[in-house]
Amino acid sequence: MAPVGGSQQDVLNQLMEHKSGVTLDELVVSVGLSRTAINQHLMALEREGFVQRTVPRKSGGRPQNVYVLTEAGTNSFPKQYSWFSKLLIQTLRQQVGEEQVAQFMYDLGVKLSSGLIPRLVGKNRAERIEEIVKIMNETGFIARTTSADGPDKLPRVECKNCVYHDLSKDYPEVCRFDIGFLSGLMGAEVEHQACVQRGDESCRFRFVPPA
Repeated sequence: MAPVGGSQQDVLNQLMEHKSGVTLDELVVSVGLSRTAINQHLMALEREGFVQRTVPRKSGGRPQNVYVLTEAGTNSFPKQYSWFSKLLIQTLRQQVGEEQVAQFMYDLGVKLSSGLIPRLVGKNRAERIEEIVKIMNETGFIARTTSADGPDKLPRVECKNCVYHDLSKDYPEVCRFDIGFLSGLMGAEVEHQACVQRGDESCRFRFVPPA
């Protein structure tokens, strides 16, 4: 998505202020720009998926389009997910202890993986790993397979981006979510061979072959 400029942000601010929607003329008054400028901003924001038109509103003359924020538009405003997540993990750790938090994160990863199992049905172990990498990339991990360096011959999974880097820095037990997620998808034990939080260049996971 293209970055939002100052005047476009002013338009988004007005739409956030009036959740039921505003007309072009109302934006002209509140933002203080010409109709042409406001219209251009609205067109650009519509292309980005931040704004959409709804049922026209009668305002004395001919009906005018009403513009509202989309979900993407709402999400373009700053969020404090990291702060909130830290608060949750900190509170949970204080109540049940670090080991229980780690187990909770592992179980959560396994639970989330269950809904994705159909994507792996009919695939052999190597093909499953390739599909797992695709799943991880869909969630922002920047994952890839690397060559095996042991007798099991299965490729490893390497991730260059930790999607909760700030959180796992203070609460390393969060990494157990990844282990549970990968274990649930593969149906195998996972060895966390390398970790960014331990000073490695990437996180690397090995699937332990069945005995």
